[in-house]
Amino acid sequence: MGVGQSELIGQVKKLLDGSLMIPSIQRDYVWSRAQIPRLLDSLYKGYPVGSLLIWETNIDVPLKEASVVRTEHTQAKAGILLDGQQRLTSLAWVYKPDSVPVGKSKIDVRFDIRTETFHNPSATQKRDPFMVRVADVLTEGAQYASILEGVGVAQSDPEYQTYYERLSRLHGIRNYPMPIQTYASDDYEEVAEIFARVNTGGRRLSKGDLAMSAIAARWDEGLDRIKTLEESLAQIDFPIDREAILRLLALHAGVGADSIRLLKPEMTSDHLKTAWEATEHSLLLAVDFVKSAAGIPKSGLLTSPNVMLIPAYLLHERGQKLEQGEQEQMVRWLLTAMAFSHYSNQVESKLEAEAKAVRELSPGDLWPELIRRASGPRSADSSISPVDLVDKTHRSPLFNLLYIAALRRGAKDWWNNLTLSGVPVGRGHKIEFHHVFPQALTKGRYPDSLRNSMANLAFLSGLGNKKVGAKDPKEYLAGVDGQELRNQWVPLDPSLWDVERFEEFLEARRRLMAADLNEMLGLPPYQEAPAPSQPLEDVDFDPTELDEGSAPVTDEEDLWAD
Repeated sequence: MGVGQSELIGQVKKLLDGSLMIPSIQRDYVWSRAQIPRLLDSLYKGYPVGSLLIWETNIDVPLKEASVVRTEHTQAKAGILLDGQQRLTSLAWVYKPDSVPVGKSKIDVRFDIRTETFHNPSATQKRDPFMVRVADVLTEGAQYASILEGVGVAQSDPEYQTYYERLSRLHGIRNYPMPIQTYASDDYEEVAEIFARVNTGGRRLSKGDLAMSAIAARWDEGLDRIKTLEESLAQIDFPIDREAILRLLALHAGVGADSIRLLKPEMTSDHLKTAWEATEHSLLLAVDFVKSAAGIPKSGLLTSPNVMLIPAYLLHERGQKLEQGEQEQMVRWLLTAMAFSHYSNQVESKLEAEAKAVRELSPGDLWPELIRRASGPRSADSSISPVDLVDKTHRSPLFNLLYIAALRRGAKDWWNNLTLSGVPVGRGHKIEFHHVFPQALTKGRYPDSLRNSMANLAFLSGLGNKKVGAKDPKEYLAGVDGQELRNQWVPLDPSLWDVERFEEFLEARRRLMAADLNEMLGLPPYQEAPAPSQPLEDVDFDPTELDEGSAPVTDEEDLWAD
């Protein structure tokens, strides 16, 4: 990594003559007009404005023109600007107003020589002679005396020298010592890691971004094809994270699950197109499988989008044909991977190992191996115990599995007796989680860990949740059909609905929940034992499909905002 300094105007000129280019991964110019005067003010005062990061490489990198009209053309090998596009483009537009592309309004920042402030001028300010065009001052060989003469300030004016020095200081922005970091590398994966860590305008760049730039450069219709699929998936409530889609594309392209490998030279347009055909086809097969066989109506209920990839890959490899009993095994694997947060780490290495197993193992050996892997450190046949659920909240992956279980059995809303919808349309039908014992009743009597326990949460529509509100469960549960209570693991003994027996209620409900989870995951029923051989640990995730409702709360940790 080379670190140095360069006069700012020199870097602006490089952007204008093509000596600095923008990688196609970068977003376009997005700064608002209000940001430009603030940048000039910082430069005028000598404040730090960050550094430029320039990549030097001999490999073929997908590039795009900067958002400037080039005033000159250089034949020199261009550096690749990884960080600093917004700042340099803004300054180029100020320095050379004619460099603003067609269709965009020209920049006309003014400097008030009386107050030393920068402005995007109003119509009135434009008529104020003391509001000097910054572009006039930044030109090479700017004549301050001529500028002041235009303002109407004579040399005899007592403020003449002050204004003259301010103009000179503004012109000095050209010589601002800009810190520059230069990185030379021909290693795509290494540079991808740099991209992933560079923060440009608050947006982290990822490996997937770099892969997308390669696809755009090598396959003309590639991005359009990917965006069309994304739009189609969104229309059926099954959007899939682009990073996951690109991992699947890499698997089908035969380069593993790391999307950065799509940048390899052998990934030609034809190769990418063939791999994409397989990706699109297999992913749609996986969506059908997840919705119909697994009973998961929308992707928001998945604890990771990566759980879609192995079913997609397998269905494509098998030509859509499974052997008898394999669908049930694949459902078990999917739910197991969700329950135990299988893809919370080492995603790419896990996917590569599992794709290899799909290619090489017989069905009889494949599913025990995949389920073993998805179970993590636990034995693949180790039951979930009620104790495992003690500290679990709505952020546990198991909570999503319980919601899927409730949908599968056609659970109804406790207020209007309508079946809960996995894909609600009306606002009042959106599913929320409801505190069975409302917080208004339990707050101050029991710790947060119990009040917000998964065992105290049920699923209601938004409207039903509002109607039930903070009612005492002794009152409202008595009016709910017994089957609907069973559908949501509520113990039927009315004495347990008393707030004085809240902890006993939670214990009884955890037993019912654990029994259903074991059945969903194909695990044996839990048998009482002195202690579990391996406590259940999962990775919290941020659920987006359910909202907290029930009683009003005041402490922030109780809130669930999507």
